[in-house]
Amino acid sequence: MEVAEQNGGDPERGVEDMINLSLLDEEVILKNIKARYERELIYTFTGSILVSVNPYKMFNIYGLDMVKKYEGRALGNLPPHLFAIGSTSYSKMMKDLENQVIVISGESGSGKTEATKLVMQYLAAVNKNGNNLITEQILEANPLLESFGNAKTIRNDNSSRFGKYIEVFFKSGSMVGARTSEYLLEKSRIVTQAPDERNYHVFYEILAGMTEDERKKYGLQTANKYFYLNQGGNCDISGRNDVENYRVLTGAFHVLNFEGNEKETIYKILASVLHFGNIFFKRVHDSSHDTVLLGNDAEIKWISHLLQLSEDWLKQALTSKVTETRGDRVVSPFNIDQALDSRDAIAKALYSRLFTYLVEKINLITCRSEREKSTSLALLDIFGFEDFHTNSFEQLNINYANETMQFFFNQHIFRIEQNEYSKENIDWRHIEFLDNQPVIDLLASKPAGILSILDDECSFPQASDTSFLEKCHFHHANNPLYEKPRMSDPEFFIRHYAGKIKYNVQQFLDKNKDTLRSDVIELLCESKNRTIAQMFKEMRDRFITKTLSKTTGRYITVKPRTPTVAAGFTESLLSLIDSMSKCNPFFVRCLKPNNHKAPMYFESSVVLDQLRYTGMLETIKIRKMGYPVRVKFPAFIERYRFLLQGQKISTHLLPNDVCATILKTQGTQFIDQYKIGATKVFMKESFEQRLDEVCGKIKIDSVLILQKSIRGYLARKSFLRTLESTRKIQVALQGWIARRRFLAVKHGIVRIQAQYRMYRQRRRYGKSRKGLTLLVQKRINTTSPEKGLTLLVQKRINTTSPEKGLTLLVQKKD
Repeated sequence: MEVAEQNGGDPERGVEDMINLSLLDEEVILKNIKARYERELIYTFTGSILVSVNPYKMFNIYGLDMVKKYEGRALGNLPPHLFAIGSTSYSKMMKDLENQVIVISGESGSGKTEATKLVMQYLAAVNKNGNNLITEQILEANPLLESFGNAKTIRNDNSSRFGKYIEVFFKSGSMVGARTSEYLLEKSRIVTQAPDERNYHVFYEILAGMTEDERKKYGLQTANKYFYLNQGGNCDISGRNDVENYRVLTGAFHVLNFEGNEKETIYKILASVLHFGNIFFKRVHDSSHDTVLLGNDAEIKWISHLLQLSEDWLKQALTSKVTETRGDRVVSPFNIDQALDSRDAIAKALYSRLFTYLVEKINLITCRSEREKSTSLALLDIFGFEDFHTNSFEQLNINYANETMQFFFNQHIFRIEQNEYSKENIDWRHIEFLDNQPVIDLLASKPAGILSILDDECSFPQASDTSFLEKCHFHHANNPLYEKPRMSDPEFFIRHYAGKIKYNVQQFLDKNKDTLRSDVIELLCESKNRTIAQMFKEMRDRFITKTLSKTTGRYITVKPRTPTVAAGFTESLLSLIDSMSKCNPFFVRCLKPNNHKAPMYFESSVVLDQLRYTGMLETIKIRKMGYPVRVKFPAFIERYRFLLQGQKISTHLLPNDVCATILKTQGTQFIDQYKIGATKVFMKESFEQRLDEVCGKIKIDSVLILQKSIRGYLARKSFLRTLESTRKIQVALQGWIARRRFLAVKHGIVRIQAQYRMYRQRRRYGKSRKGLTLLVQKRINTTSPEKGLTLLVQKRINTTSPEKGLTLLVQKKD
């Protein structure tokens, strides 16, 4: 797929993005990436592979608005962005219920660590649990490990000095846990650094962030006072605030539920490592050999106090070696070099065990049992390819890891894909690519690989770095990927996929053995601090196995051969590749634009070298010409059967014929966008996106029809229920109105009757009154009826009460 096609409809894209890449010339690709970079567009897609060019400054393009913008969107619908990879991998995991892995690779200083953090933040933002505790704990684990595992190198101010594989577990779209695997912590950095480099960040953070009283508690001073911290020169990094990072570190401890005594133990171990670095020795000349004496007791007292160890035993461990023979213990005094090596070995063991303890503690907190029923999305943030002025054992392992990652990339993009075409009888023109398998064989094959020779040499008591180098020359002098130095220097050259690198073999054997004397392990196991004692008891127990005796049936304790660093790293690396091979991979290729960490400065030669050795030209070619999307027939039919829109398919048709019928629904103009193989349908990514969009539209239309039908049914049901209720209300209301009207009429009739009766009685009374008046006037000559009535009554009835007399008169008449 053309790079120019991957702007995702960016309305601001310029003429540079419309360059025709049909010739796939590397200069054209470089010009395209440069043009975008100069317009502050640091991301470019080549198919599903994201190319990220480090701007060496932060852009405001990673907020929640961008999360919402890319959430659930198909790859290529929007401008290239890191969140597009996060969205696609998350959506694919949810849709296919298949584990995913995002492989973030590139040179040291290309921005891998920042890319990993940004993808983690995206996943935390889109997961369905929201801002729950487990999500916050998973995010807070990253700054904690960054403080303990990252350091300043010549090329990078925040270089990861260990490999990190983070599996984030999801259940029904919700983040339920995470597990971190760490690889090959660079132990030599703990005791020595090159000019312009720093030790691990955490040392400088605690010294800058602790209060004066806290520093006194651990016997600490400023960073420039410690030998393990001041070898690189300036202890500060421009733009990095150690005080603020210490606050972030303590916040991470709080969120991850580290208890007070656990944090106390961590600070004590860190302080002890610094005190170890300031121990110095005095050479004492003896008649037979040189011995040493401790230069001062102050640091010993602090270490003894902090680690809760016996002061005398600690002094003995630093100045002499105890060898146990049959029933006897032989004490051998050290010379000055042995004493310094012993001091540094203990310091490295303390720090590395602390780092392992932190990873295990984080996993215990963030890794829940639900992962057994969940899918995962993993991120690989592993050290980038390194080529320093002096490259040692660490750089050999780091570059071996990068060779392995490049091989995995080649396997997925080139070899497996092209073999798939052949197996499925797809017409295909084979593309040649740079296969780095010979380099991996040179490094790790048995029995003559460089690391295998190194492991064998570590088994011989009299072996040395020189004997190891001589055997490498003997076995590989004729290998074109291996080169001897012109002079008799303790060096050799290897032609990696990223270029020729020179390695200095000094201390190769010691670094590969990385053994801590058994008496020192026993000493640390005797610490009164339970956490420290438990750390080293686990270390001791790993070197001791129990076997069942066939004769007695009892368990016999056997001390096996001590594993080497190279062997352990190779085993873990193969395990990592095996885990990633079971996942669907996405790739983020990080590029550094210049070697000076200058913001927004694009150095074409630097970028072009990276494009060449990472195989980006071949990647673009195979993505453009090939069919990277491969779906098995049953899955294809299940996923895209909606395209038939109810069309009946005969049950006698073969699966490939059904798939062909489905594909024909898109018309003949897309016939070059897909191929039908023996068991799978092969498609270009753009065509898959089109099918997904068409299917999505059909699904949406179908859902709308269902919704309309359901809503109509519910509306009718609701209407009928409302109509019935309305009728009942109307009946009740009409009855109430009728009753009210009847009562009103009834009340009116009663009143009318009362009025009529009153009227009739009044008339009757008036007539009686009028007749009585005439009678009174006739019988008694008076004009006053009342007076006449009174006299008449008195006359007829002897009473003074006219009312009583009238009553008696009436009764008499009756």
